[in-house]
Amino acid sequence: MISSTAGLGWEANLPQLQEFLATPDFDAAVAWIAANGKADYMWSKRAMNAYVAAQAHPFLKRGIRINAILPGPTDTPLARANAEMWLGFGADYRDDVGVAASTPTEQAYPLVFLCSAAASVVNGITMITDSGYVSAGLTNAFPAAKPAVDFLLGRY
Repeated sequence: MISSTAGLGWEANLPQLQEFLATPDFDAAVAWIAANGKADYMWSKRAMNAYVAAQAHPFLKRGIRINAILPGPTDTPLARANAEMWLGFGADYRDDVGVAASTPTEQAYPLVFLCSAAASVVNGITMITDSGYVSAGLTNAFPAAKPAVDFLLGRY
């Protein structure tokens, strides 16, 4: 699955995410989202991350592995249409380390790995694929990233 770093911090919301993920069908899920004020990007990505974790065991019992990547800013036509917000996020970090926003192909490589035999024991993970921005914020290696990373992780 393709999630986002916007889905980080899902663990702190696990009871509510489990309630949402237990909705029996699409209409019930829509009603739950409306009733709980969760019609936003961050919630949808957190729900996806919680789903990956929750389904790792039952899927593997059926011989299916489930994982997700959590890209940082990726240079797509949609991102370009919202460039200031979407591609601007983490631009200072990327400038500092000398990399550009990732391309769709660069995000596909981790997916290919996760779907390959090389990752045969990798199951139920959410792999951050953001050129190290989150790690740099977590460790304060790039102090300017810390406030954004703390926000994503619900540590504000």
